[in-house]
Amino acid sequence: MINRTYYEGFEGEPELVIAFGNQKLIMWIGYFEAILDALLESDLPKEGIIKEYFYHEGWYDDSPWKLEDIPLAIEQISSFDIDKVDKFENIKNILPELVHEIIRFLENAKNEDVVIEYD
Repeated sequence: MINRTYYEGFEGEPELVIAFGNQKLIMWIGYFEAILDALLESDLPKEGIIKEYFYHEGWYDDSPWKLEDIPLAIEQISSFDIDKVDKFENIKNILPELVHEIIRFLENAKNEDVVIEYD
């Protein structure tokens, strides 16, 4: 299954793909960065996916990049607080839904190799 819902209307813009097996969740990179920026504002420890984003490592260096700690990523993304989003006012209504979709996607992939592809 390929879910492109969160990339519709952004064709031609950079995309980010979270994938395992033949499952893909494709989104506009701006959504993903807004989520991670909000997580950084929450003062979570800089480990896992937040560390990779903060230091511009991981998927910025190698694509695809293997997500090493899925349970940690789920925990971190579950801490998303829409009130921490200070930019992109026009996308705030999409982010909670997308966060839920990412968590569900990762929960389905707990025993799989998950990769992040950055365009």
